[in-house]
Amino acid sequence: MEKEKVVVFVDYANISRTAREKRYRLDYHDLLQYVGEERFLIDAHCYVPINPRNEHRLDGVVEELWRSGYIVTTKMGTIAGGTYKCNFDVEIAMDVLKVAYQVKPDIIVLASGDSDFVPLIQEVRKSGIRVEVAAFEENAGMDILLKCSGFIDLAVYYEGYLAAQNGEQDED
Repeated sequence: MEKEKVVVFVDYANISRTAREKRYRLDYHDLLQYVGEERFLIDAHCYVPINPRNEHRLDGVVEELWRSGYIVTTKMGTIAGGTYKCNFDVEIAMDVLKVAYQVKPDIIVLASGDSDFVPLIQEVRKSGIRVEVAAFEENAGMDILLKCSGFIDLAVYYEGYLAAQNGEQDED
């Protein structure tokens, strides 16, 4: 049987913010292996916002994402009070639609719990492509959970990842 073709899109700000709140240190290379397991991974895209007050802070992260197999898109945020704002929703939506209509994968994995993506998910599903959402369940909007084809709970993934890491350390 032929492997399902999959393309992955990661909303880095959405996923990393929740992981930080939970004190998780995500391994994005391992995550890519996890969501692509038993499938033919065509491509993986990751969208990383850049803090205009500290534009080189994530240079190492961006480099590691490239090494892990992601096509990384960065964008400089704009200062908003004591923080900054950088929204990638439009870029992610455009790239997902391009992939859906040009590449025609069997599955698109969208790593984001942002319910703003619900219309995108519905549009892609109408074209016959499964859309799986990978997110932390407590930070995923109910609407996105209902409208996606399948859900990958990143908390469950992370617990398995930690167990595997601890198992490897015990063997040494």
